[in-house]
Amino acid sequence: MHPKIIYNSKKLLLFRWTIYVILFALSFSCIASAQPNFDKRITKGLNSLYKFNFDKSQKIFQKIIDVDSTNPAGYHFQSVAYLWYYLDNKDDFYLELFLSYSDSAIIKGKECIMDESEDPFPFYILGSAYSYRALAFARAEEYLNALWATKESYSYLNKVVALDSSYADAYFGLGLFNFAVSQTPSVWKWALDLTGITGDRKKGIDYLTIAAEEGKFSAVDAQFYLSQLRAEFIQDYKGAHFFLDKLVKKYPGNLLFKSSAASLLIKEKKLKKAEKILSGIIVSKDSPFKQIKTYANFILGNIFFTINNFDSAKTFYHRFLNSTTDNHFKGIAALKLGLCYQFLDLPEIAVEYYMLAGEGNMDLDEDIYALEMGKRYLENQPDSSRLKLIFIKNLLDASSYKKALDSLDNLSAKSVSDTIQAFISFYRSDAKFFLGEHQESKEIAVSLIENEFAEKWVQAFACYFAARASKELGSILDTHLFLGYADDFHDFHFQNRLRILIYSLSYQSQP
Repeated sequence: MHPKIIYNSKKLLLFRWTIYVILFALSFSCIASAQPNFDKRITKGLNSLYKFNFDKSQKIFQKIIDVDSTNPAGYHFQSVAYLWYYLDNKDDFYLELFLSYSDSAIIKGKECIMDESEDPFPFYILGSAYSYRALAFARAEEYLNALWATKESYSYLNKVVALDSSYADAYFGLGLFNFAVSQTPSVWKWALDLTGITGDRKKGIDYLTIAAEEGKFSAVDAQFYLSQLRAEFIQDYKGAHFFLDKLVKKYPGNLLFKSSAASLLIKEKKLKKAEKILSGIIVSKDSPFKQIKTYANFILGNIFFTINNFDSAKTFYHRFLNSTTDNHFKGIAALKLGLCYQFLDLPEIAVEYYMLAGEGNMDLDEDIYALEMGKRYLENQPDSSRLKLIFIKNLLDASSYKKALDSLDNLSAKSVSDTIQAFISFYRSDAKFFLGEHQESKEIAVSLIENEFAEKWVQAFACYFAARASKELGSILDTHLFLGYADDFHDFHFQNRLRILIYSLSYQSQP
């Protein structure tokens, strides 16, 4: 070959190689510069989702799909709204839509990692997709599918942190799984062992905190769940407000955040503020979330029942029972509705609702209690002393502690049964505690622990009352002693609630 031709060929080859290198470098540059824009589009869609602006979020996620149909992210985030709809109203139409998008996300995600990719993002999408499927299957009562999805999710999310331990979003699912499994009753441990998740409360909270503070796509969810855990399991209401108040302010149209804010206020016994929020939820025009509104009616019924306004309470209980698509709290709502009619001197109507008190969810403490009390009241309708006790318990729940004590003294002076006297002592201990009379509260509680006339659940909670009073008196030894006594009780009413209270007080009593 002529030297000039060889030279020109080499020159052409060098030119082509140079162009290839430049284009290759530019392609990396495009990915690097596009990634922040891609993340911004996802974040924008999620913000619309949290604002309950579903039309807008749907368009954003659909555009992500249209731009790159091979990317699993668009399908995954598009599925979320349909999951929310299904979790709310259990309409199979939404379940099918959710699973359709979720299936696409999983297929696309697995295609992304077939070449042994070291990019954590597709693993994160797969882990998140399976965690959402676990929620959907649990709601559909397909528990084996839910366990399998949980196992898959946990595996993929662990792969994410193995690739990049600073990938904060992965810690949301890992944290939630750890905390949830740690709270699971021992009877279900065998099933959860199949997932490989041992369950660690502290690790769960720590992981959720990482996601809440540093996550790009999961920060809002992590903040919300942290608010719920702090309110329910730790009784750290200030910490719960820290997260929840910001979410309500940023996403004022989000009914779930509003409903949770109302529940938190009820725990703090700020009933009037809670009532205002719940009334706003009921008149909201966010029609896809019917069950949230239905539960708002139930909670409003509880608020009016607590302030002994039984005429208003029955209106909201009726609305709840007539509209709910679930059996959750149906039993306790029916029982309380019967009591409303009992207080309104309509015992014939009360009986109708005592008969319905067994239609609740037997996994819930309140509905289990309603089943038994409904049977009792059908055999013997509550007499005046029993009704007076309920009235006084409501005074306590409404923070009217001095009025409650006066009423307890008046009731105690009458000729009542030993069981009623035990209840009087129980409520007196509770009132004394909140009035700051911790020593007297403790002494009354201790006297109840082995009171043969006290119901078993009263004895168990009396141990907790003695423990919390001991903590306020500075006796950590007695605190743990009485918590140990409380933990020894089994098979009693509200035992799940007491387990949470025991954990909360133990957490607060740590050095």
